[in-house]
Amino acid sequence: MRLTLMTSIVVYFITWWVVLFMILPIGIKQDHAPIIGNEVGAPESPNIKQKLIIVTTITTILFCVYVAVMLCG
Repeated sequence: MRLTLMTSIVVYFITWWVVLFMILPIGIKQDHAPIIGNEVGAPESPNIKQKLIIVTTITTILFCVYVAVMLCG
């Protein structure tokens, strides 16, 4: 299988979403005193920006491994 630009973009995109859904629930604490109007199950502090940085870093590392395997294999 050839490593084309489109294949690379699709692999990175799908990997990013899979890693995102694996990382999202980590470190979530339920808010025990929600403000009126907020969902009871909403997290106290979701830390989305930090999680997006972590997801992008992990995905980039995994993608580099994928590219290395595809080029050497």
